[in-house]
Amino acid sequence: MLVIFFSSFDQSAADSLLLKLPQLSGSERTEALVQLSLAYARIDSTRSLSYADEAIDLATSAGDSLHLAMAVYNQGECRYFFDAYERALQNYELACAIFEQLGDSAMLGDTHNAIGLVHYYTGEYNLAATHFYKSLGYLAKDPLSEEVAHVYSNLGLVFLKIGEPQRAIHNFRHAAGINTQIQDSSSLAVNFNGLGISFFNMEQFDSSKVYYNKALHLFRQLENHQREAIVLHNIATIYVNTGDSLQQALNWYEQTIEVFDALGDLRSKAHALDGLGGVHRELKNYKKAVAAFQESIKLIEENDFGFYLLQQNYHDLAVAYERMGQIDNAYKAFKLHSAFKDSMLREERLNQVAELEQQYQARQKEAEIERLNSSREIDQLKIQRNEEVRIFGMIAIVLLVATIFMISVAYFNKRKHNALLSRKNERIEEQRLELEKLNNSKNKFFSIIAHDLKNPFHTVMGYTYLMHKEYDRFSDEEKRKYAGDIYRSAQSIFKLLHNLLDWAQSQTGSLVYTPQKVSFLEIYQAIENLIKPTAEQKKIRLQAEIPDDLHIYGDPRMLETVLRNLMNNAVKFTDEGGTVKVGVKDDGHKAVICVCDDGVGIPPADMGGLFQIDSKNKRKGTANEDGSGLGLLVCSEFVRKNGGDIWADSQHGKGSQFYFSIPKSV
Repeated sequence: MLVIFFSSFDQSAADSLLLKLPQLSGSERTEALVQLSLAYARIDSTRSLSYADEAIDLATSAGDSLHLAMAVYNQGECRYFFDAYERALQNYELACAIFEQLGDSAMLGDTHNAIGLVHYYTGEYNLAATHFYKSLGYLAKDPLSEEVAHVYSNLGLVFLKIGEPQRAIHNFRHAAGINTQIQDSSSLAVNFNGLGISFFNMEQFDSSKVYYNKALHLFRQLENHQREAIVLHNIATIYVNTGDSLQQALNWYEQTIEVFDALGDLRSKAHALDGLGGVHRELKNYKKAVAAFQESIKLIEENDFGFYLLQQNYHDLAVAYERMGQIDNAYKAFKLHSAFKDSMLREERLNQVAELEQQYQARQKEAEIERLNSSREIDQLKIQRNEEVRIFGMIAIVLLVATIFMISVAYFNKRKHNALLSRKNERIEEQRLELEKLNNSKNKFFSIIAHDLKNPFHTVMGYTYLMHKEYDRFSDEEKRKYAGDIYRSAQSIFKLLHNLLDWAQSQTGSLVYTPQKVSFLEIYQAIENLIKPTAEQKKIRLQAEIPDDLHIYGDPRMLETVLRNLMNNAVKFTDEGGTVKVGVKDDGHKAVICVCDDGVGIPPADMGGLFQIDSKNKRKGTANEDGSGLGLLVCSEFVRKNGGDIWADSQHGKGSQFYFSIPKSV
């Protein structure tokens, strides 16, 4: 895979601006906020958008159209850098409309270039090219500028994507010519890399090497090691494709890996290791090939780099095992390749859902854009009224009293309108915070579905596939083992779906809270009957010290869910032969229930996130049982709905105690 890269923004003045900001006011403060919003656009979306919002409010109040347009443009830049392309496009188009009113050709050129990049990354290459050519038209007054060079380079990228390398070469050369004259070595190196890719796509490998080496030389001079490694990777790809220079490809890949390793860029290192393994495989160095593929797989799994590269590595590993004659290993690797390929397709579907959610959020922000348009209209009306006052004052002094009256009415109307706008802004902010909260919950669900259903489904699919295709090959003992594994995986899936249903109902309000007087002993006995078979498999003793006359006030279904989850967890994390106890303590108006085990305990670092939705603490049970962490979240939600609290104590290696309090029945 060939790699393209783009230039970055220099924010060296950001720190000094932050120090000066408290002392600034008026247009100086607006200018500083605009600069800060751009400085943080790539690295901190929250700060960047916050600075831009304040700049928009100040510019609107002052009738400052230029700074208003710049702030909206910077919002587009921030959302572009954080891949929110649809909302970025809305910001760019609004900024473009204001720049057109101002007749600002330079910013119109930059804005059309930005719109073209959005269309490029969303795969709309014809629209991208259209806006790039519009940008060149607005920038025609200064044909040797850095901005013009960037646009020609972007056109080169478009023609690479649509399979026209000759036209890509023309544009990259044009950009390189400008960057040579203005002595922009960093951008010139980027152009050389683009030319290398273009000639590579035309299979003119000698020309491709020439331009890659030029890019490599410049990046080494600039000490840009990240891009140096990317070019090394591209050069290695040439030697792989020429076939008779595999030993040289090996050398280039080793250099690439060494640089990525020094930079700590593990994702790029995983890509390069996959390429290195492919070269070793073609050289029949099969053991080295397998080692490279396995190291790449380890990096991907440890850092959660996604399914695409993972399934590619397993495919390449399967081919290597096949050529070594290790058919069983090849079969296992190919099976994993197929499984991760299916997972990648599921992940793409989830991404489509996320994109729909992003579109929904974009529509919610249309109110903000309408507010900005309304503010500009108010400013225009104010200017018009002032002009009328001046004209009427010149016509006759008799109309002065009437004019003063009109101004007074306008003043009070403005105050009333500002108060209305303030209330609307507060409501918009409340809705934004609520949407963020809902979005966090949605992301948690997607994360659970994508990760925690994966492993048990793989087990079920893998074993059922084997038994379907090769049933007669397995012994009765093997069949019983496979059936047991399938049953345990199905149990894990069922428990997760049960908790997901409970959590979803509690969040959507479809779960009705119906409290009543209930015997806690009866609740325990019902749950004990459900837990006992699992406990007996691990030879775990269940003990309870619950008064016969203890009655609590709460929703029976919710309380059963809480006790079932806590006892399930206690059994899961207790070793064979251990004990799980349930006890009750009287705490005045409440009963405090304790579920205690003598199991493996919880590390101190994991205690703080036990009942939080964004917690990433997931542990295997003592018999390798799966866990998602959602059960404790459901427990926390249900206990709070019943007017109680939930907390935990634990000593790592000695066991855990989970407590929850419930009001007693009067």
